[in-house]
Amino acid sequence: METLPVQKRQGLSGTTLKLMACITMLIDHIGASCLEAGLLVPLIASGTFSTDPAAASLLQMDRVLRSIGRLAFPIFCFLLVEGFLHTHDVKRYVERLFLFGLLSEVPFDMAFFRTPFHWGNQNVYWTLALGVLAMALMQKFQDAEGNIAWKGRLAALGCVILAQLLQTDYGAIGVALIVALYLTRNNRKYQCIIGAVMMLFELTAPLAFVLIWFYNGQRGRCPQWVKWAFYGFYPVHLSILAVVTNWVL
Repeated sequence: METLPVQKRQGLSGTTLKLMACITMLIDHIGASCLEAGLLVPLIASGTFSTDPAAASLLQMDRVLRSIGRLAFPIFCFLLVEGFLHTHDVKRYVERLFLFGLLSEVPFDMAFFRTPFHWGNQNVYWTLALGVLAMALMQKFQDAEGNIAWKGRLAALGCVILAQLLQTDYGAIGVALIVALYLTRNNRKYQCIIGAVMMLFELTAPLAFVLIWFYNGQRGRCPQWVKWAFYGFYPVHLSILAVVTNWVL
């Protein structure tokens, strides 16, 4: 009997979604670093913002870039949950996130705060790492039917609170979004609705869940070098933006 080829589901693969998230994140960070930290903040600090003829245009451009960039974080959170569900080694997954959090911290501070050490904000890798830690702890205290014991829920809450105390990027709401997407992992409709509602505080962020709705459940073509390129994209692009913001503009 002839074997029929397996048909792939139509829609967006995980690799495609990750590429979209990286592009929109880059757009967002150009606004936050080059336009805001590099140009607008110095104008405001010098008291010349209201008299500078280019200030209004720069501010409008920044708003457009930042609005586009709001799509990135929800996509990264969704893909983080997918990665957690399919990883063979949760410990190594967390360790990678913490490692890249360390590698990204100085570039993050230089790009957005123009100083090597800014203790008031930490980069998004710490948020993602705490999100994976929260999922791992919930899974540890989960029974065969998927019910999470109070210890698991309390541990997840602890990760949410820790993110806020450490002032990681998106803080408590960031880890809470990851937890919510994990708890609704078996129902894409609930994931998209709850995720969009949680991100309503940013006008364009809920639109990310339109893209997530079309996720086809496939990883897509992602050789090992591409996987590491995605991990490295964050500290590398922040390093470039830090150079532009601090020594070019």
